[in-house]
Amino acid sequence: MDTAARCRALGLALGAGTGFALTRTYLFDFAPVVLALCLSIGVLAGEAVSRRPLGERRAATLRTRRMRDYLPVRPFAVSLASTSALVVLSWWFPTPVHPDHQVIYFGTAAPVTLMATWATLATGAVLVLVSVWLVVRSPQTVSQAGGVAADEAWRRITVNHLADAYATLSATIFTAATFWYADAQMDWRGGGSPAWGFALSLLAGVGLAAVAHYAGSLMRPRHGIIDDQPVAVEAP
Repeated sequence: MDTAARCRALGLALGAGTGFALTRTYLFDFAPVVLALCLSIGVLAGEAVSRRPLGERRAATLRTRRMRDYLPVRPFAVSLASTSALVVLSWWFPTPVHPDHQVIYFGTAAPVTLMATWATLATGAVLVLVSVWLVVRSPQTVSQAGGVAADEAWRRITVNHLADAYATLSATIFTAATFWYADAQMDWRGGGSPAWGFALSLLAGVGLAAVAHYAGSLMRPRHGIIDDQPVAVEAP
């Protein structure tokens, strides 16, 4: 694991740990916000410490770069599927009670909504797409053939990191919320259905596998000359 991967790992760890702690307090609504913020800072820090191939700057190129040529399909498909599944869950099942101890100690709890969750996912999607557009359309920094290939690899790896980070975010939120719904359904005395609880638990397990996959992608170091060695640019 290189320095950039450590930054991303630290951001995810801080976000997940702090987010879980917040779900046990009256600051429940801020849990997804803190998760997204910490993960974003980790990803940005990781990209900041990664060296981009440098050379003679060339702002113009004959090739038109398009976002669809760089965007990986699977991470965004997973993000769309997990968000859509969470929308269905929130529509199909009643929203569980606040997952802290307010009911135990005070008999009541603050009303629970997922507005902060939807706002976090929507804002994250917009920011990721804008970031991808900026990376794809950024000026080329080298002009020699070997440098151009390294610059192209830098773009693709950076875009993949952004896509994997958003897939990790959406899958983590989906997994946590699905386990939350499953726990509520396991309470048959409170009107839940244990059968639905088991089904939701299995669905959350699928989400957890997605989290492991895309979080693992964020922990892998960059390969080749982009991070490990400076780019050699031959004199014309």
